[in-house]
Amino acid sequence: MKFLFLFLDGIGLGADDPERNPFAKAEMPNLINLLDGERLLELPPGVILESERATLLPLDARLGVEGLPQSASGQATLLTGVNVPAAIGEHYGPKPNPVIVEILTNDNIFKTLKEAGFQTTLLNAFPKAYFQGIDTGRRLPGAVAMAIRKSDLSLMDENDLFAGRALSADFTGKGWREHLGYHDAPLLSFNQAGGRLAQLAQNYDFAFFEFWVSDVLGHRKDMDEARLWLKRFDQVLGGLLNTWDVEDGLILITSDHGNLEDLSTRKHTFNPVPGLIIGTRSLRRKFSQGLSDLTDVAPAILRLYEEN
Repeated sequence: MKFLFLFLDGIGLGADDPERNPFAKAEMPNLINLLDGERLLELPPGVILESERATLLPLDARLGVEGLPQSASGQATLLTGVNVPAAIGEHYGPKPNPVIVEILTNDNIFKTLKEAGFQTTLLNAFPKAYFQGIDTGRRLPGAVAMAIRKSDLSLMDENDLFAGRALSADFTGKGWREHLGYHDAPLLSFNQAGGRLAQLAQNYDFAFFEFWVSDVLGHRKDMDEARLWLKRFDQVLGGLLNTWDVEDGLILITSDHGNLEDLSTRKHTFNPVPGLIIGTRSLRRKFSQGLSDLTDVAPAILRLYEEN
């Protein structure tokens, strides 16, 4: 079985209000078609949206802890199944503190699957400056990269990007050309990037891709830029869906906390995050059983590998 975890940082299920929520009006035909005409918006209490190809349900990111959900504790919860905010007494981020690092070291989904004999990876490529920052102590890895490192797995680098084994965080490689000095970096369209993501993920049992631009956009409060990037992500989704073998496994699109869905504030939100599951109806139903908050995600993934 193949599993692609497509992580979108800072995406919640917000109100159907185009003045505040870019999801309410952005041009996203692939997502809307996937959900049989529905948008990625808040759901009525107790409602799960199920279409022919996808299931959408809300996941609680508050986890019974006061304060706004944050990146490091939310991501670590997704990766371990541990209620990290409850364990440390607060929502914490953006980067992991020593206690969160210890939690990720003791147990995370990459490590568990690797030890069980499965092939796992993070499909993001990181530039040379990123590794230099870590080596010199000037940069602390985020929770996802930290989990990879604590699992004795290698982060992908520029060689992997140029060889087509990994993708840039902006999907296309344009950022590597314009901001990182890699002027000959491979350049993909958003649709091509989605197809590449599917192809790469199907080389592994469990693959993860982290898109953090969405959280940055939420903090900027720029509605036009947010809608433009959602349109671009929808093109990635189109390429992904056209290439992914739906009979071969699942795609999960989810997040760590809300943000982009409410541009009336630069802060994170209390909104639930989407649990968007793509695959056969039977496998979706098996995976989504009992799925209600961030702590349920890692155990649900591991159950699939135990049962298949």
